[in-house]
Formats: sequence, structure tokens, C-alpha cells
Amino acid sequence: MKPMLQERGYRTRIHFFFPSLVLLLLMQNDAAWASNDEFRTACIKLGETVAVVVTFMDIAASENSSHTLKSLKSLSGKTSDPHHNVYGLTQAEPTFSYEIKPRWGISPVGQTCMVPDVSVKMGFSAMRVYLARELQDSCRKNIVREHELEHVSAWKSHFRIGAKLLEDPLRRAFSQPRYYASRTQAQADLQPWAEGVLKPFQQRLMQGVASAHRAIDSPISYNHVKKRLRACPPSADGIL
Repeated sequence: MKPMLQERGYRTRIHFFFPSLVLLLLMQNDAAWASNDEFRTACIKLGETVAVVVTFMDIAASENSSHTLKSLKSLSGKTSDPHHNVYGLTQAEPTFSYEIKPRWGISPVGQTCMVPDVSVKMGFSAMRVYLARELQDSCRKNIVREHELEHVSAWKSHFRIGAKLLEDPLRRAFSQPRYYASRTQAQADLQPWAEGVLKPFQQRLMQGVASAHRAIDSPISYNHVKKRLRACPPSADGIL
């Protein structure tokens, strides 16, 4: 018996808004360096007010017992392995949605600084637990379900904890103003800046989830599940 995990490629949506413009109307000064110093001081203060909100959007896992062993094996992508059946399968579809609202500072000579307010929503568009149709007795079905729910828990706990841990690093990253020769250059850099900060986090999060799933599906875990299944009363169809 080999319950399997399958993840689908995660979806990312990034929305950009351009509502905030801060005009730093500095007094012209005979010393150019003084004006520039005032401009940078104002930009730093702008960065100190950056708003970062990260929200975990939970979802209930659905259960489906309509698929046969053959169908689940196909869904799992393990059709080339003739020695294992797939009695349970978890499929998750992670989603990440970002809203980026830049705020600008513009000096009297047109130099621009920018910091973004960031809102991140992370969760799942779907979370499915499949149990093989052949699992008719409650003993075996419950054991396979419990194993698959470990995968569900791993998905959710990593995303929930990740959402809590993400706010401070994002705030540090986005509170440091970037400087540009013009607002046009600032706008062009907004998406690369946002993706450069957010994508590595996504990748680390997914790597952590994958590691957790491998631990759940370790040989020791499988052997434990097999022992529990063998302790169930004999099934009428003899599938296990």
C-alpha cells in the first residue's frame, strides 16, 4: 500500500496599483548636496511607514472515493511502478496573490524614490483527498484517510506558519527606498523588485512542504501504515 502525494503547479497573481504619489517639494538650496540630503531623509521616512500584510486563506479539504486503484495510480503519476498500488492520494493547488501599491517621492529636480505597500494572500484553490473505491471496509479506509490527512496538515501548517514568518522579512526588504532618475524608471522596476523578493520565499516554502511530505511518506511511515492495515479484519475482496 502506498498512499501518494501530488502537488500541482502553484498559481501566482500579482496586482499593481499606482495611486500614491508623494511630492517632496523641497526648498531650493544654494548647496545642491543639502537638497539631495533632505530628499533622501524624506524617502527614508517614507520607507518607515511601509504597510505589509500577509494573510493565510484556509480551505476545507474535500474527500473523493469514486476513483479506482488504477485511476489513482494514473493521477499520482506512478504508472511506471508495477509493484505498488495507490490507495490514497492528496492533491493540493497552492495559490499566492499579491497586491503592490507603490508610493513615490519626487525631488525638485525629478529624482524619484519608491517604496511599496504589500498585501499577500496565500492559500489553496483546492485541497482534495482521494481514497480508492476498493477501500470498502471502515478499518482500512480510516487508516488511509488518516495518512492522507497528515499531508493536508503539512500543507496547511507550512502555509499558516509561513504567512506569520513572512511579514517581517518583507517589511525589511520593502522599507528600504529605491532611487531612480525618473518615475518611469521606478514603475519599470516595480514588478522585478516585487518578484525578486517574493519568488524566493515561494520557492523556499514549497521546498519545505516537499520535505515534510517526504517525511510523511518515508519507508518507516509506510511500514507503520502496512502493519496497521494488516491488523484490520480480512476484507471480502482481499485487496490488502
